[in-house]
Parts: sequence; structure tokens; C-alpha cells
Amino acid sequence: MIKAFDYIVVGGGLSGLYTAYNLAKQGEVALVARDQLEDSNSYFAQGGMAAVTDKTDTPKDHFDDTIEAGRGLCIPSAVKVLVEEAPKRVNELIAMGMRFDAINGNITLGLEGGHHHHRILHAGGDATGRLVTSFMIDVVRKIPNITIFDHHLLTDLKINDGVCQGITTYDTMQHLVENFYAKATVLATGGTAALYSSTTNPPTALGDGIALALTYGVQVRDLEFIQFHPTALSLEGVPPFLISEAVRGEGAQLYNTSGKRFMLDKHPMAELAPRDVVARSIFEEIQHSNAPYVYLSLSHLPGKALRERFPTIAKHCDNLEIDFTDKIPVAPAAHYTVGGIATDLNGKTTINNLFAVGEIASTGTMGANRLASNSLIECLVMGYRIAYFIHNNSHLLSPIHLPASTNDLQHSNATPTEHSTPWNNLASTTIQKKLGDLMMREVGIVRNYNSLNRAIEGIESLKKELINSSKEYNYFTTKALMNRLNMARWITKAALERTESRGVHFRDDYPTPLPNEQAYHTIIEKEKLKHELIGKTN
Repeated sequence: MIKAFDYIVVGGGLSGLYTAYNLAKQGEVALVARDQLEDSNSYFAQGGMAAVTDKTDTPKDHFDDTIEAGRGLCIPSAVKVLVEEAPKRVNELIAMGMRFDAINGNITLGLEGGHHHHRILHAGGDATGRLVTSFMIDVVRKIPNITIFDHHLLTDLKINDGVCQGITTYDTMQHLVENFYAKATVLATGGTAALYSSTTNPPTALGDGIALALTYGVQVRDLEFIQFHPTALSLEGVPPFLISEAVRGEGAQLYNTSGKRFMLDKHPMAELAPRDVVARSIFEEIQHSNAPYVYLSLSHLPGKALRERFPTIAKHCDNLEIDFTDKIPVAPAAHYTVGGIATDLNGKTTINNLFAVGEIASTGTMGANRLASNSLIECLVMGYRIAYFIHNNSHLLSPIHLPASTNDLQHSNATPTEHSTPWNNLASTTIQKKLGDLMMREVGIVRNYNSLNRAIEGIESLKKELINSSKEYNYFTTKALMNRLNMARWITKAALERTESRGVHFRDDYPTPLPNEQAYHTIIEKEKLKHELIGKTN
């Protein structure tokens, strides 16, 4: 049967959950998740949620810190919305029953890189993402108006004549192709950082939603800005593990393998400099040493208090026989997609009835470098705004025409066979691994004309390899891999197009940023790439 709802939300992270929660107040919602709801970037976020809740802090201060971190590419109106509405959304979350860490009834606030005030709310020490997301999962599961479809892979958008009418999915448990229709579709599928071999993201963050949007001409913005988290635990043979920015906020210091505290010479805020500065500084130290890491030293800090503040990180280090209270080997890893599907301040994309929220979206808040802990709060602010807009402007949505046939459910011939790679094991494919290594090597923290062209050549070679070895993969696997190769190609082309260094995009052949009055967004739309001056989007 046709699956028709008032609204569709694709993605089970915090942005998807909170948007579905608000939409469900006035309609039936299909919440579609690729895996379980717990498998999201939000779930693994450690740092916290940035919002002004202390009387010594102001939204203007939060605004200034965000603008400074964004390196001239933030859209001021978007930042203003974020910082002014963040406290309201936090208070609503608390009123719903969410508990943040507190002492004697007063919420404890952390400090992270780029912030000049303690304004980071956290829960469970370094388990903020897990606890906030788990809280919202529990809330959503109890709402009758929300139907959860987990283990549903987004395979296509239903866009006709510039209107999104719904989505097509592949039920990976029953091997069924299912079509969903709704008057509004919200993409909340996350970013692209898992395209890189060294990443803090779960293996699902491969840009599938953005790649599909690109194929339909949806406007996408600033894909070249991939933020590398400066401090991911670095051990040979062990996947990178995020060491929260908040650890440096508590006073941890960075030393190279020669024992020099190098950030003192790099920035007035030293270890609390914005992420792009810290990540690039660590990269430079690694390039000049014989070790693939630097050390994050905590030996001068009170060990017991650190373990209480960061229980998740401490336990992970213990399991690897690393003394969390001494020094931790760290290196940058791909972490956050700063750009994404271009939206207005109500989450609207350039396609009617299609919205985007969370890391997949580019609202203009993040600029060229996301300020730490602005991402989780943006999920709440924009999730609320999307639902509010849809509920109060339904007359602006284009009508949906359901197909005449009621049989819109079919078994797929894409069932994994003995010789094919199932969709949920794509990260282990040879092509996916080759792509990850290529992106890390050629489109990483430091780029240039030669490295970016080598990346494009390598991506085209992998496309040919995929076509020639298509018998090894089923239909959906092949399609997903091709989408990811195209996603990587657009990231690289955008990086090649931006002949300056700005924020997390650094080119050693163009090390100087253009004057801010010449700052521009990189726009991709309908297979064309162009510039748009920042002044036109204020």
C-alpha cells in the first residue's frame, strides 16, 4: 500500500528527532532512519550544547564568537537567530525533563575553543550527544503521531516539476522497496566526514542525502569546508576516537613529540584557538616529526576530577591501556561538514516542499569554520523553526498528487547474495577504502592545485573500477557507492575552485584569505559551480 503521511523526516539524529517531535503536534509523521535511531553523529557527540544561560554572558557575545570562528563567511542573520533562540530551546528541553550536569541546582557550563565565555551545557560529562539523543528517542517513541521506520535506506527523492512529493527507501531487513508521500519532506541525514579514512564519525556519515539532492539540482553550498577535529586519539590499528574540545577547555595542553608546547606560538588563545587553527598546527607538527601524532597532556590537572568530568573518554583510554590523566596521542580527523544543502532560516531548500536540518544543511551559521558546540543547538533551533513554518504556512506548500495505483510496495531484487556486498557493509568495500585514503591524502587539512587534481583523477579512476566490478555489488550498493564518489568529486571541485585559504579550507598554494568584503560562497546547482558574494545572502 502507499505510505502517505503529512510529513516525512529522514534521519534519526537529534535534528531529525526534534523536528519530528515538533511536526507531530499537528500531523502524522514518518520518521525514517537508515539504521537504528541510536546510530547517528548526534549520539556520539561529546562536547555539549552552546547557549547563553549565564547572566554574565550575552547572545551578543555568542554572536561575536560565532562570527569570529566563521572567518568572514557566516550569514549574520542566521547567527543572530541561532544565538537568540538557543536559550529558549534549551529551556524547553529542560522543561520536557532533560537533565544537564549541575551542581547544587545550577547548571555547570564548560569552555571550548573559540568561546570567550563558559556557555557549553553538558550531560554525563562527555556524553551529551548520547544522553540528549537518547532522551529525544524516548520522547519520540511515545508519540502516537510518529511512526518509526528504522533500517530504511534512503535511495531516491520523488521530485517532479520542482516539487518534492516524498522519498523512496529500501527496507534492508525485509528487502522491500517502499515509497513514502507527504506534503513536506525534511532531510536530516547528516554530513560527509566518513568519506575520509580517518574520521570521528560513524560509518553512516557518507553524504548520501546531499548526493541525492545534488542529482536533482537542489542548491548546495560551501562543500569545500570539511572541519577536522584537532584531537582524535591516534593509535596504529585503532579507529580514531574523539577527545572532546572540552578537555582542552579544562586546561589540557598540546605538546609535540620533542616536548614543546607549540600552541603558545600559534595563537593568543593557545589550545583554545578555533578548531581550524589548532588542527592545522597539529598537522604541521606531525609533518615535521617522525610520529603520526602529538600529545595532549593532562598531567598537570587533577586526575580524579578529570575522570568524573570525562567518564566516556577515560573509560575508552583505560580499555586501550592509555593513562587518561597523563598524556594522550592525538591527531586531527575529519569531523564535521560545515557546508551542505543551502536553506533559508526556515529550513527551506530551493525545491518546493523539501527542507533540510542539522549537519546536512547550510543555514549560514557555521561560515567557514564551525564554532565548537554550535551544531547540537542548531539542531534544536532549526528543527523548531521548520515545524513552526510548516504549521503556519501550509498554503505555501505545493499540493501532492498520489499515484493512482495503491500497490506501491515491492520486493527488491537487490537482496544481498553470496557474492555481493550488502549495503550496510559498504565501509569495508575496496572502493570505499580507496576513496577514504584518497580524500585524506589529497583533500585533507592542507590542499593545493596538484593534490586536488590528483584527487579528481583518482575519483574518476574509482568510478571506472566500480563500473567494471559492478557484478560484485547489488543495485543499491552500486548506486550508493557512485553517489559517494560523486559527493567526493564535488567536495574536491569546490576546494579546487576556492583559490584562497579561509577557515577549515587551507591551500598552501593560496595561503592568504581574500579580504572579507570579497568573501563568497561556493554554490553548486544543476551541475554548475558558481560564486555568490556573502553580501547577497546577509
